[in-house]
Amino acid sequence: MSFSPVHVRRIFSASVAALALGGTAAAQRADDNAVRSAEDAFGTTIGNEDIGLYNPNEARGFSAIDAGNARIDGLYFDQQIDPVSHLISAATIRIGISAQSYPLPAPTGIVDYALIRAGDKPVRSLLASAGPFGSLGIEADLQLPLQRDRLSLVAGGTLNKTDDGYSAASGYANIAVMPRWTPSDRFELIVFGSTSWSWAGETQPAIYVAGDYLPPRIKRDRFYGQSWADNRNVGANFGALARLDLGRTTVRFGAFRSLFSIDRNYADLFLDTLPDGTANRVMVQERDTRFASMSGELRLTHDFGADRAPQRVHLVVRARDQHRRYGGAALVDLGVARIGIPDPQPEPVIAFGPKTRDHVRQLTGALAYEGRLFGRLELSAGLQKAFYRKETIAPDDPVPVEGRDSPWLANVAGAMRVVGGLAVYGSYTQGLEEGGVAPNNAVNRNAASPALRTRQVDAGLRYAFSDNLRLVAGVFDVRKPYFNIDPDGVYRRLGDFRQRGIEMSLTGSPVQGLYLVAGTLFLDPRVTGEEVRAGIIGRKPVGQTSRLTIVSGEYELPWAKAFSVGATVTSVGARMASADNRLSIPARSVLDLSARYRFKLAGAPASIVARLGNLFNNFGWRTNASAVFVPNGQRRLSVSMAADF
Repeated sequence: MSFSPVHVRRIFSASVAALALGGTAAAQRADDNAVRSAEDAFGTTIGNEDIGLYNPNEARGFSAIDAGNARIDGLYFDQQIDPVSHLISAATIRIGISAQSYPLPAPTGIVDYALIRAGDKPVRSLLASAGPFGSLGIEADLQLPLQRDRLSLVAGGTLNKTDDGYSAASGYANIAVMPRWTPSDRFELIVFGSTSWSWAGETQPAIYVAGDYLPPRIKRDRFYGQSWADNRNVGANFGALARLDLGRTTVRFGAFRSLFSIDRNYADLFLDTLPDGTANRVMVQERDTRFASMSGELRLTHDFGADRAPQRVHLVVRARDQHRRYGGAALVDLGVARIGIPDPQPEPVIAFGPKTRDHVRQLTGALAYEGRLFGRLELSAGLQKAFYRKETIAPDDPVPVEGRDSPWLANVAGAMRVVGGLAVYGSYTQGLEEGGVAPNNAVNRNAASPALRTRQVDAGLRYAFSDNLRLVAGVFDVRKPYFNIDPDGVYRRLGDFRQRGIEMSLTGSPVQGLYLVAGTLFLDPRVTGEEVRAGIIGRKPVGQTSRLTIVSGEYELPWAKAFSVGATVTSVGARMASADNRLSIPARSVLDLSARYRFKLAGAPASIVARLGNLFNNFGWRTNASAVFVPNGQRRLSVSMAADF
């Protein structure tokens, strides 16, 4: 499995020297706690902790990142690599009722990264971690006010040796810096830059079966890849954000540069695996692959309402310019092999082919409204005009293949407080979203689908039992074109995808000292179209499940409040594993435990957190839309200590 710096956190940097500075500091890393911070069960990330049904790569059965729905402080960001967590106070999935007051939502959901704002006191944090498996890491963060109420600095870094659980060690590092200038209450300017590196990222083998059966069980902590198949890549994000308040009018601007460059990347494929584990082994290697994008947004917001009935209108312009260079992969036949059994072979001499290039330009203008009426009704609406153009130049055809689209897109949403703590909501959203890229086992590996017209309808309710306990329940219907691999191995459109579902969330503190995040998702995914009618593919899309449930709780011991213990149960229904719908992965549940101790270290807030994952060491297979099989993680222990000086 190839490495992406999305898994990287921080690199040990010069900010450690700031520990020598004097002054008191507010707690930061020592208080990271996703369970206590979550407002719902739909996805929250705080520091290195995350909780919820959804994450940026899977929400309601889709990926907000693949769909191009990333935002930084609410502004449009065409993400090629994740922002490093040094700069991010939280990452929130905007979906359902959490997207109600969000200008211009998206059908597949939005991941919104909130930038850290340094306070008026310095914060200098260190975090050291060991595990899971052979992983070791050290992280440093700095929040430093340079000029009171005017100039501040956020910086940090990490150096990690990691082990993903299949006995393959890798090295990851990154570094980030972000100054913020606020010469007055009316103006803010933020500039940031971050770079991530990975090296020696040994490739996890990927298994594909030849029939309607699961691969035989394998030993999960044994590396059976090739030692020379190590991935190396680098990524970076740069940006500038500005806000100017002009009385009732606010101007916001964001411009971002995001890039991901792969020096070498391998895919270790076990194809046509038989029930006894024998397979045809093929190694795919790519060199000099690059994904880069410039994107941004200019937004003018005018507030013409009263304090108790705010009314806002937004005039928005968004743009992106994306370049991709990929392909030219070399395929090496390593012969017949057995999954799970090491079979080291010498590194072959490889000849690479020419690259495919594509270029996407998109410009969107929009008008949006949000307001509150009668003290209990919230309304929002938007209208967008998008201009999309994509050019693809294949090595064997110098004439570019061009695709264009220029749709009108609309959204409307409303939420009303009915009585007491009960509110109801509903929305209709249209979008022009990206459709992902072809997987490693496709003939046209890494080819990107054109922009897809999508739509969503959802409705539901939110009920506050108290200030500390909230329930959200909703239904949704999302529709988009369906892309996957056809019988000839080509990644292309095979039909239309309809995703219907029910989602529920219960969060808060039902009793003193207990913090709860519980959520359930029921899905009814369906594919329609000519390929289904012809019996080439089934009605259920590959990689989809019918149910996902998560229940996570943390309890603060009343006789020793510095200690808290936690548990998380994740239960997944059967997951479709073949295009013809004859094979599925059985349902499974996994129990994780944690313990946390808060204390003072040289007068500074500190904490130690221990986590035990997959307590009962349950074995199961994971898959995705390409029908690949990799095992789930075995029992694992990790310990981290953080202190804020």
